[in-house]
Amino acid sequence: MNLKEKLSNKTIAYWLGCAAAVIALVGLIIFAVYKSRAGEGTGWIFALIIIGILAQVALFFYDGKYGDFIAILPPVLYVLSLALGLSGGVGNIADAVSDIVMFGIPELAPLNYAIAAILGAATIVAVVPCFMTREKQSA
Repeated sequence: MNLKEKLSNKTIAYWLGCAAAVIALVGLIIFAVYKSRAGEGTGWIFALIIIGILAQVALFFYDGKYGDFIAILPPVLYVLSLALGLSGGVGNIADAVSDIVMFGIPELAPLNYAIAAILGAATIVAVVPCFMTREKQSA
């Protein structure tokens, strides 16, 4: 099966998964900017997002017996990275909201909000294809 046939055989569910991977990639870039500005967080966030994106890429080549299990990986990994990202930014958000500096860097709070919104959106968009077929069924 050539590339054109493989792409034409994909349904909207597959393309929603790809959109979730692109959104997660944007979140990864924003998290890298956040870390470069002395933001708090672990390297696990990078790993979780990258593995989630790679799982979505794997569904292009494989959608067999374990395809449904692979499709569950991206939303789970994105929500874990969201939780880890928020736990590292609680001090920043608290200081920005209270307008006093105690725990974090209040200037980084907008990046924490952006990371939360983008990874939340990636999670929601990645959950939807889990309930749909990713390839057109032959009659």
